[in-house]
Amino acid sequence: MNVLLLLAVILLILLIAGGVIYAYLYRFLFRNAPNNPQNFLQKKEFTEKKRILFAGDSLTCGNMSANYTEMVAEKLGENYEYINAGVNADLAYNLLQRLDEIIACKPQFVSILIGTNDANATLFEENQAVYQKLKKLPQPATISWYEENLCKIVERLQNETSAKIALISMPVLGENLAHKANTHIREYVEVVKKVAQKYCVDYLPFYEKHVAFLEQKPPTRKQYRPKHKLIELAMFQRYILGRTWNEIAQIHGFHTITDFIHLNSVGAKILAELVCEWIEANTKF
Repeated sequence: MNVLLLLAVILLILLIAGGVIYAYLYRFLFRNAPNNPQNFLQKKEFTEKKRILFAGDSLTCGNMSANYTEMVAEKLGENYEYINAGVNADLAYNLLQRLDEIIACKPQFVSILIGTNDANATLFEENQAVYQKLKKLPQPATISWYEENLCKIVERLQNETSAKIALISMPVLGENLAHKANTHIREYVEVVKKVAQKYCVDYLPFYEKHVAFLEQKPPTRKQYRPKHKLIELAMFQRYILGRTWNEIAQIHGFHTITDFIHLNSVGAKILAELVCEWIEANTKF
């Protein structure tokens, strides 16, 4: 059977079944970016270029979302090496488990965008069960556990690298800014601010920039739901029908996201500009 046809059948099944079946495809089908830490470390020697490492989840990995890391690389050019340490569906706990390979890359810059899945896991009971099974969590996700893991991530990076570190606030959860999903995500954004201040690392206000952009657009009233099918639909449209992330966003009725969580190129550009400004402000050649 043709690979694309097989994938189409799988995705159509997911549209019907959803839940855990979708979650496992999400984990295994689109796992790592090509320029991930494992591939980088297989090189025989490091170059003299400054290394930028992007740590995070699917928003960073860039195969379920417009890839802001590629936008950063296009803007900053060949003076840097770019390492993508994003893994789909990761919580802060999962990123913490991957720090050995991140530290081994000896980056000069580490940006950390993690917490969307922590927040999403605690938004609805149904989400909690899926994340705990999918990501093999040793305990249910909580906001205090998120803070604990984020602190441990920053502590290890400060103790074991000389990298400049930036914590990035998460994007909106759906574009209905009055919905409880965004009240919820704001609590996690406050944790990111708190940890950045505690450890004296840089804070990049992506959530705030994202909200400011949306406030200038016609409001989206679409309600976030735990069992929506927009992620599966976005995957199908992107990888089977060949649509762009912006086309998918338009079809689904969004300005900056495709499926309540992931970014189109409009949202990704806001994030990429923040990261570029941070790196340029802290670079001396």
